Amino acid sequence: MNRPPCSVIIVSYNNFDQTTGPCLQSLAREKMALEIIVVDNNSDQATQDALKTAAGQDRRLRLILKESNSGYSGGNNTGARESSSDLLILLNSDTEVPPGAIPRLVELMNTHPDWALLGPVSNQTGNDQHIHTIGTTVQEILGEGAAWCAHSQDCHYPTDILSFFCVVVRKEVYTQLNGLDEAFGLGYYEDTDFNYRAVKAGLKLMITEDVFIYHRGSGSFSKTSAAVKKMVKQNKKLFRKKQGHGHNAAHWRLKNLAAMARYVDQATPDGPLKDLHYKFSNRLTLARQLLPNSPIKRFFYLRKLATTEKQFLAKISALPITNPPPTHP
Repeated sequence: MNRPPCSVIIVSYNNFDQTTGPCLQSLAREKMALEIIVVDNNSDQATQDALKTAAGQDRRLRLILKESNSGYSGGNNTGARESSSDLLILLNSDTEVPPGAIPRLVELMNTHPDWALLGPVSNQTGNDQHIHTIGTTVQEILGEGAAWCAHSQDCHYPTDILSFFCVVVRKEVYTQLNGLDEAFGLGYYEDTDFNYRAVKAGLKLMITEDVFIYHRGSGSFSKTSAAVKKMVKQNKKLFRKKQGHGHNAAHWRLKNLAAMARYVDQATPDGPLKDLHYKFSNRLTLARQLLPNSPIKRFFYLRKLATTEKQFLAKISALPITNPPPTHP
């Protein structure tokens, strides 16, 4: 039997209609002969029954029902052990995947054997994989994602941290790093820890701007329950105990600013000027929303942002553009 091109691993826990259900529906529209492994962390009976129905409707889907909740790390580790492919895609249950996204991720990993991990862009994440969207429905946001990708063909760059809402990782790398650390319990910081260990091992982490995945996300942290905040605090302490100061990745706003600076460097007469203008405008809108709370930090951030915008506009205006560049709200 031929190996599937990739194994998509989804960890499920309750709320099927709001999370895993729509995610699986989006994967059902992808005709690629991929392997889908759903690891359910002892959900309620309604969720388990719905998962069994979904498995009966898609022969690519393998369902693993656990008798206890082993958390995000434990669920993904179980799925990785059971996977048949050399490429793993860890996919959050609250995502929706447009057709063609997974084949493109697989193609990129196969084309670049030196890439160890790869992540797409999204509407909801905490690093420079985040792009600005204004839609209020999933379909509207997916439409904005498609427009972004149309302006980002073959645009990829290295990073030191990836968000695990959707991440492609080679199975040999996952095994080499002993998977996600289950000491983090139900979740939080296990992906940061994995990123740190990957970087420390000298592995190549990449972001591709030509694949967009919708991520529902958890919304504002200020609205998060006290129990979740306690868990985050505990796992942050555990991470620092393991790794010392740990993975000192730049703040999201600075990574977004660095992405904008890359567009300045890429603005050449033979470059995709309209595409760069579109993406710069998008990230500029986002940058203006990511202001630091500290007045001093805000001053220096805004000064750097203004300098980057000035450099981009000066470079663009000095180059021949046959058509006016598109704008982004």
